[in-house]
Amino acid sequence: MRSKSIQLWVSLPVLAAVLLGTTWAAHAASRQSLPEATTSYTFAPVADAYVIQSYPAANYGSATVLRADNVPVTRSYLRFNVSGLKGAAIQSARLRFHAESSNTTGMSVRALSNNAWTEAGITYNNSPAAGSVISSVQSVVSGAWISLNVSSYVKSQGTFNFVVTTSSSTNIKLSSRHVTDGSAPRLVVTVTTPSTATPTPPGGSTDWQPSFPIRAAFYYPWFPEAWTQKGIYPYTNYTPKLGFYSNRDAAILHQHIAMMQYGGIQAGIASWWGQGSQEDGKIAALLNAASGTHFRWALYYEPESLGDPSAGQIQGDLTYIKSRYGKAPGFLRINGKFVVFVYSDGKDGCGMADRWKQGNTVGAYVVLKVFNGYLNCASQPDSWHQYSPAVAADQQGKFSYSISPGFWLKGDTVRLARNATRWTQNVKDMVASGANWQLVTTFSEWGEGTAVEPAAQWSSVSGYGQYLDALHTNGKMPAP
Repeated sequence: MRSKSIQLWVSLPVLAAVLLGTTWAAHAASRQSLPEATTSYTFAPVADAYVIQSYPAANYGSATVLRADNVPVTRSYLRFNVSGLKGAAIQSARLRFHAESSNTTGMSVRALSNNAWTEAGITYNNSPAAGSVISSVQSVVSGAWISLNVSSYVKSQGTFNFVVTTSSSTNIKLSSRHVTDGSAPRLVVTVTTPSTATPTPPGGSTDWQPSFPIRAAFYYPWFPEAWTQKGIYPYTNYTPKLGFYSNRDAAILHQHIAMMQYGGIQAGIASWWGQGSQEDGKIAALLNAASGTHFRWALYYEPESLGDPSAGQIQGDLTYIKSRYGKAPGFLRINGKFVVFVYSDGKDGCGMADRWKQGNTVGAYVVLKVFNGYLNCASQPDSWHQYSPAVAADQQGKFSYSISPGFWLKGDTVRLARNATRWTQNVKDMVASGANWQLVTTFSEWGEGTAVEPAAQWSSVSGYGQYLDALHTNGKMPAP
């Protein structure tokens, strides 16, 4: 549970402004330069196979593994079709493999201009010669992901062929496209969207909405102010990959959305402390950043945790949210109803459910925080959730399933130690639960140390970090 001191702090914009003046100016210059907007596309191979010198006429196009060896010479061939980028410029391209064996020499990926080979027909005898090396890794670890930078080769839409080779006499095995456990090769292409473009959501719909089950993450737009708390800067035990950023920076918001989408997160639940609060002033930018994507935003109504707002206040706040944000294309809606999660304190009970039923006269989809006996209340909201980040996993029937990577409040002892293996299992269990709301607690609560946003302490070869990697694969293999 978030500390009351933090809750009170973030509701005081005047204090935040003072802190901003003393801390942000000193550190803004150190933040990395980011593209105006980025989106990542993941492409699966349309063909892959390996060939082996000792069986020169054999075809291995249906094998579940790809191989590379130098004795006997063994090479793997892959083809990808890159399309649907809508004219956006490619910023980077990474070719990813899941290793099924270890090798201390490593492997290389080479270019191939020949597009005539076929998965069912290629053999060692008719295999085209590999071109120049694009990228290499110095070692391969079984069970881990390998990421190779192929940006110099993949510069536009089109068809791209690759050859995997090694100078080692120890056979390297990689998952092929024919596996069913989520470990198939993938080409991840990140594009930069020009600011002058008018984005259109994939598929052309201007009001696309996800359907249940929905994976959503709690998100905190209170930075840079919250990097300084209790006279401590930075107020976190970790080092975010993007630095000590500002949620006012549009490029940061685009990066965050791309990161969450990589983790299969379809919606962010943004902390909201009331009309005119500093968080309220950042919601429009979040919605703008989601424009042209299949990512949506809901709000996390925090004032309930500071007292018992009346039905009239609830009605006024919901009316404000609906008129100001609820109809925006980037806002999350269920059957046309704008979604509002509600955080509460430990003293709340059925009276809270009664007040929210009375106050919700504007058609909000309300997800209340659970309390003892919540199912017995006469007033029932649209759904229920738990927010308990010091607990690794929590299920509330088919309503929701929540998972947390860890909890370490700055200046306090660890309440939930981080463990990537446990997290990977929690992700798998969450997916298997089939719960309507599959909740990540949290994407960016850095003060409490519950973030899954990329950080130096849990970096991975993908660049997204171990926790988002596990979400990306639905927990189907160990986090790299």
